[in-house]
Amino acid sequence: MGDNLKYSILQTVEQKFRLGEVVLVIFEAYQIVGAEHQNRVLVVVKSGNSSALFSFAIANYPPINLSDLHINAVLPINETFIIDNRPGSGISSHQFQILSGNETFTYYYYPDHNKEQFDKVLRKLIQEYSEENHGNFMWLDAYKSSDLSEIDLDIATNKLPPKNRESKFREELERRKPEYTIYEPYKIFCATWNVNLQQPKEDLVLREWLSTTEDAPDIYAIGLQEIDMSAETIIRSETRPDYNWIAKILEGVHPGDAYEELISVRFVGMMLTIVIKQSLRSSVSKITTSMVGTGTLNFGNKGGVGVSLQLNENFLCFINSHLAAHVQEFERRNEDHDEILRRMQFKDGFRTRNILEHDQIFWIGDLNYRIATAIDDGQIKNFCEYEKLFYLDQLYIEHVKKKRVFRDFQEGKITFKPTYKYDPGTDEWDSSEKNRAPAWCDRIFWKGQKVEQLCYKSVMQLRISDHKPVYSVFITYIMTRDEKKFKRVHEEVLKTVDKYENDNQPQMTVAETDLDFGILRYHEMYSRELLVANNCHLPVHFKFLSKDIVSSSVCEDWIRISHKSGELLTGNSMSIRIDIFIDESSASKIMRRLKDAQINVKVPLDILVLHVENGRDIFITVFGEYQPSIFGLRLDTLMKLNKSVLEYSLKELMDIDDDANNLIPFYNNAKAPREIYLMIDYLYRNGLNIPHLFTIQRRHKLSPRICAIRDWLDSWSVENFPGTPQTAAEILLKIFEASPEPLVTITERELQIYVQYFDRCKELVQNKMPLLNRKIFLYVIMFLKEIQKNYTINGMDDRTIAKIFAPALCRHQNDQFSQKFLLLFLSNDIKDFARVELEKN
Repeated sequence: MGDNLKYSILQTVEQKFRLGEVVLVIFEAYQIVGAEHQNRVLVVVKSGNSSALFSFAIANYPPINLSDLHINAVLPINETFIIDNRPGSGISSHQFQILSGNETFTYYYYPDHNKEQFDKVLRKLIQEYSEENHGNFMWLDAYKSSDLSEIDLDIATNKLPPKNRESKFREELERRKPEYTIYEPYKIFCATWNVNLQQPKEDLVLREWLSTTEDAPDIYAIGLQEIDMSAETIIRSETRPDYNWIAKILEGVHPGDAYEELISVRFVGMMLTIVIKQSLRSSVSKITTSMVGTGTLNFGNKGGVGVSLQLNENFLCFINSHLAAHVQEFERRNEDHDEILRRMQFKDGFRTRNILEHDQIFWIGDLNYRIATAIDDGQIKNFCEYEKLFYLDQLYIEHVKKKRVFRDFQEGKITFKPTYKYDPGTDEWDSSEKNRAPAWCDRIFWKGQKVEQLCYKSVMQLRISDHKPVYSVFITYIMTRDEKKFKRVHEEVLKTVDKYENDNQPQMTVAETDLDFGILRYHEMYSRELLVANNCHLPVHFKFLSKDIVSSSVCEDWIRISHKSGELLTGNSMSIRIDIFIDESSASKIMRRLKDAQINVKVPLDILVLHVENGRDIFITVFGEYQPSIFGLRLDTLMKLNKSVLEYSLKELMDIDDDANNLIPFYNNAKAPREIYLMIDYLYRNGLNIPHLFTIQRRHKLSPRICAIRDWLDSWSVENFPGTPQTAAEILLKIFEASPEPLVTITERELQIYVQYFDRCKELVQNKMPLLNRKIFLYVIMFLKEIQKNYTINGMDDRTIAKIFAPALCRHQNDQFSQKFLLLFLSNDIKDFARVELEKN
């Protein structure tokens, strides 16, 4: 197995396992079933202090998706695990047996595959177990309950070959592919520049870097490094794009066409901006970004950022990286390269694509490789023979000679002077005390078929940095499907199988019809895989059906299905991912759904209807149990809690929530719920002067700190607040959004009539809002007015505040009137009015 193919298979295999489960080694083998040789991938995995051997059947080779791999054996490496590879003669000389429990598994290794590393790892783990006699194998239960169910995977896992009819159909369609696809040329401009912490001044012009081609490029991929490397930026792992640089980039692109920024991704000092012709926008889809930190504590002072996109039928990947510095650190640069290649993943919906899973890849950046040997002063000052010194370039050695990095990538011939290190503002080599030697730090690599490099140059005229910018122009040929031709070919191929299709009814099998998600918590993602397979000889078209005539939704709003419809060809299988995410809009709904739950009884959260076209429906029940949280409770319920929410059963909480007549007193005669008070108090002390504490974009809506703050509030913790002012601001909004009823109980129609009159709005507050609601409302408004007072520092003017809080507090279909309503209270003096209302009992 070649290194690249082995690495690709490893990437797919690793996705089958969970966090903390480490793949130690993979090995390709086969088994003989009847007269057939069936491919297997044997995988040794370690979790904690125990290990196991997994045997995977391969539906498609090489495996690319999770559904291409199916577990057919899980063998714990314990006292019963034995390897027997005593040599025989003929084919048995390649045979080895694994004994586990009372079962024996016979495998054969391919003659050209090295089995020594596989044997070495297994024997070491067996020795460890025998010496220490340890190992908790409970983690293996998760795999036994899914892939090893009673589903008939004879065809899906290649125990039986696909039916000839379907095989011929796919082969014929593939054979006739040239009839319905063409390759169209696109010009791609890749550029990289380490700007050395410089900000783009008004007089900076980038045309002489970005507009050097005669014809306008179709796509720009522009990577910057060291746009900001301050300690604060590194510690907070800044990801907001630098719009000053983006504006300069857009000013500097080719004037011969209309361009737009497609996407920018930033991680601390690295930023990658993709700019495309506006006319190309409809051809680009599935745009995703990723970032990997490899510097100190992975804070992002070094690492890479990437963009993945689909252009017509091809997937393109652009990477901008900044690797470890200093002459002697070439091994660390190699490790940074490997780390980026291993960890950078692009999420396309519920599918994850790594760097190598793209048709064309362009890797740019300050790779920081230096000259491998010392250079005397004469060579530094008179660098006329720099081309000869290129053979001493560390990256040339590591890439070309040792094939250690950028394997299967290409780099054009370098005909320009080293791009580092210069005295800023000049074209002179470094004259500082360090007297750094010149080096080709800034490089551009590419990988893929049908890519032609047109030029590879640096730009001496831009002098604000100690690096010179570099650019390269490519012509890449992108596969494009002609839909009319494809439809014609598809129909012609189908005609040959019409009779066969009519002979049988399509059918699907599913691994399990009960999906148990276990304990569910607010603001946490839970996922399960539903394995479906087509074991009949017909292609199967399926979709999840809506159960409600009024609504088109196929599931509850807290459930997401990765593939709501699709097609399975004969012998194929698919992993459909079912996600549950309980946010503020669904927290109260799911609590109501589970109100009558009893201990140790599974509760149906939803029933999914999987419909097979011209076949029977399959019903899949989703089970789970929700752990109560303050999110989703009514505001007056929060006022009645005299202990943490975790100390109540769900039924007790719902009984308090149903106390419409307020028979249960408020705890400690509080004026506002404890949770709202804590957030406002913290923000009053820590957040009044923070710029853009609340944002319209809700930038911290999915912050990982949300769960920590949830636990802090739910447990009535006495520890320090675990969040930041920004996440506290987000929590405050979420509490109001998660409540089953809005804080402001005034109707949209009433606001529409009276919103021009402040006195009438005060009357509406007094007459249309319950006492608790208006106390909380005025309490919040008084706090927001304190934020507003600091507008010159925090940028939070009254209109912005109203725009952010109107949806959370009022929940009207048209926010126009609720915003005006809030503006009246923010812009008028309400001290006396608030004091009177807050003192009422």
